[in-house]
Amino acid sequence: MPRSSHGSAGVLYLVRCPGVVQKLHEGPGEMGKPVVLPKEDQEKMKEMFKINQFNLMASEMIALNRSLPDVRLEGCKTKVYPDNLPTTSVVIVFHNEAWTTLLRTVHSVINRSPRHLLQEIVLVDDASERDFLKRPLEIYVRKLRLPVHVIRMEQRSGLIRARLRGAAASKGQVITFLDAHCECTVGWLEPLLARIKHDR
Repeated sequence: MPRSSHGSAGVLYLVRCPGVVQKLHEGPGEMGKPVVLPKEDQEKMKEMFKINQFNLMASEMIALNRSLPDVRLEGCKTKVYPDNLPTTSVVIVFHNEAWTTLLRTVHSVINRSPRHLLQEIVLVDDASERDFLKRPLEIYVRKLRLPVHVIRMEQRSGLIRARLRGAAASKGQVITFLDAHCECTVGWLEPLLARIKHDR
């Protein structure tokens, strides 16, 4: 949207494109591989499923900054974008989101966005009730290598109002909205900003 006026061992850092660091690990879910749970954990997995309606047990086994494959077509991998693309603020709204999925989203944005294009990440909490999404989250994001701001809605307001609140606090030239449970891969950001630079 254009503006108007747990971790695994054996980390290897590979630079995939300018300003983007891809971290390769060994462990469950690395490079997008499936997580296979032993039969004895199936009942516990089903109980944990009820919390967020997805396989939370598997999610907790995957590193927060896991490696992911480059899923672009070959022609996209060689495409060159202008150096002077606009900067963006990434706004992520959440309500009672799981710790692992929210932070995996944040880490993927930081790890796979050219640093000079990423102004900040704005997390908008739409009145979550879970304690780990309060002070523990604020302490965690303070240690990240990019400005990550947490904004709290006073009461449950819904996705649109929460996004507008995040947009109002954003400082980037472009505002990018992401879900709280997605993962960005290499090359996700540049095409979006290039389109806006070409015709806002």
